[in-house]
Amino acid sequence: MSIPPFFASAAGQASIWKELTFSVPTLAALAELAAMRLVNCSAEDYDLSSEALAILSITRDRGIIELKSNNTEFESAQRMLAVYAEKTPDTHVMFRSREEPEITVRFLEGFRELCDAGLVMHQVAGEFSLTVRGFDKAKTINADDVATYIDQGDVLTFK
Repeated sequence: MSIPPFFASAAGQASIWKELTFSVPTLAALAELAAMRLVNCSAEDYDLSSEALAILSITRDRGIIELKSNNTEFESAQRMLAVYAEKTPDTHVMFRSREEPEITVRFLEGFRELCDAGLVMHQVAGEFSLTVRGFDKAKTINADDVATYIDQGDVLTFK
């Protein structure tokens, strides 16, 4: 894979650090992986991790997944790129752990699996959605089977 054109700039190194601050290379790589799977579908029997299945289970109705980082936090674990799965318009589940950063990494890897399996497509910036195959797969998952993984996330409510 070549370095995307946005990564190099005539303005010098300052713009590269700005792009890195907003996780641009990672988001671009995941968006490219998802786009490749729209054209070249992967195998139907892709072996998904429990974290990937938990993300699908949460998003079964809305199909919206967002990747966010928070570069204003003091602690590294709180700045990491994390998966936010939208359960309802007013309820999201955030998979970022200050105490156990491995949780953050495992769910980001689960999201990568969803991209690679062709179950997710990129929409804009850090926003992704399930594909038709993703919605179909999500509806086959029993939430009780992945409840311990879903419980690793923090429920955020808005209203």
